[in-house]
This record gives sequence, structure tokens and C-alpha cells, in this order.
Amino acid sequence: MSNKITVSVEFYFKGEAFNPSAELDLDQAMQQSAMPDLHQYLARLNNIDSYSYEFEIMLEEDIRFSNAQGDAAKFVTDNQFDQQGFEQHWHEQNMLKQLAPTLKQQLDIDDIEAEPALKTVLLATYNLAKNS
Repeated sequence: MSNKITVSVEFYFKGEAFNPSAELDLDQAMQQSAMPDLHQYLARLNNIDSYSYEFEIMLEEDIRFSNAQGDAAKFVTDNQFDQQGFEQHWHEQNMLKQLAPTLKQQLDIDDIEAEPALKTVLLATYNLAKNS
């Protein structure tokens, strides 16, 4: 299942309520190696000029997150998204997917989830290499 999430922000400008929202494909964003600036993303998709007073008011409000799909749902609590936790999880899962053919060929392992000790070692190795 793909990882998607709805991002939105609510604000008032000249006495009018605005609630721009958009669905964000997290897998696509992660493959591009950077999450977009969410206020800019919402402004662009909802025709709000980034040089307007309306945009400045929007910047003062926090982004809300809802309708999370896939693993992203594990990282949403009370309309807040643990982006750093999701990004780490996504990279680890991506690494395990890339290793799957080698695990099958070399160790005849079809499902890394069935080998928790090996999975722990692989993730620890990945994180050590990433932080070096």
C-alpha cells in the first residue's frame, strides 16, 4: 500500500475562512529526497499567491494531517505527523526491499519479518553506515 496523507491548514483572512488542503504522496516525495515545504505546497495547489497577505496569514497556522494511508498512519497522532520518524522508517523499509533479492538468493529468506534477529542486525548496520 502506498503512503499518502492529507495536509491542510485553516486560517481567516479579511473575515473569510480558508481551509486549503491536498493529498500528499509521501512515497513520491521521499523518492525525490525531500519533503516539500507544506505551506508552499498547499498555496500552490490551492491558488494562493506566495507573495500575498493571504499567504502570510496562512504561514502563521500549523499544518494539520489526516487520512493517512499505509505506514504513514503509524506516524499521525492528534493531527500531527512525526515526519522524522516516518522518514527513518521509510528509508529502512526501502533498504530492506532492496536487500530482498540478495536475502533470497544467499540465505533463502523470503520474508525478513520472519527473521527478527537478522532484521535487527540489518537495520542496525544500515543506521551505523548512514550515521558514519
